[in-house]
Amino acid sequence: MHSLTANLWNESLKITYKKKTLFFLAFTLLLPLIAGLLLSRFQSGIGIGAIASQDFPIIMLGLLSSIFLPLFIFMGAADVFAGEMGDRTMKNTLTRPITRIKVFASKQLALGIFIALYLAAGMLASVVSALFFQHFGGLSAIAKWFLAYGAAFLPLLVLSMGSVFLAQFFSSSSSALTVSILLYLAFKVAAFFIPQIAMYSPTAYTDWHMLWIGSGLALGKVSSIFMFLIACSILFFTAGYYVFDKKEI
Repeated sequence: MHSLTANLWNESLKITYKKKTLFFLAFTLLLPLIAGLLLSRFQSGIGIGAIASQDFPIIMLGLLSSIFLPLFIFMGAADVFAGEMGDRTMKNTLTRPITRIKVFASKQLALGIFIALYLAAGMLASVVSALFFQHFGGLSAIAKWFLAYGAAFLPLLVLSMGSVFLAQFFSSSSSALTVSILLYLAFKVAAFFIPQIAMYSPTAYTDWHMLWIGSGLALGKVSSIFMFLIACSILFFTAGYYVFDKKEI
């Protein structure tokens, strides 16, 4: 357990020190603030409230969970697996007294930590931005935002496990990133034209937080999607580790 914790710390530091990580964090914080300020001034200028303060953080979450955070996930998975295989630094990690399962798990956990960090940063910036609008929603709105941002974590975590599995088949981070983005877009577009595909694709549930904040919580639908996402996470993690364990490094 100590070796897992130590390697998790090392992997988290490696991700932290990357310039793209800081860029994504700055963007996550600044986008809601700038958008909230501009929208509030626009609405006050025309005298029409097109977007309420209660809705703004949810709109920002939709952008983060469907576009921005998937891009970070694909880049992160490509860097910590395919990138390290390509520049031969993975071999240095495996020479330490740590099993491959712990190396694999610590890298996946580090990605999960940063997903949670970006969601927290996005929610904080969105809540601050909501203060720019009139008629702030109060404690009930804040509780709804916490629920939505918390629910968004699971499908993004499953997406990271799928991208980690995909990254095992590449020795170049750019190749892994490109294929991940293209497949993500392909599944999104295919689900639009063929709705049946959405039932079997984890990429279709990046907006499932909307089910948690509606007028009536459909427990049956939420529980079925939850079980599907859990099954996908187990499948992706197991298959990803199997390929990783069989690699010659």
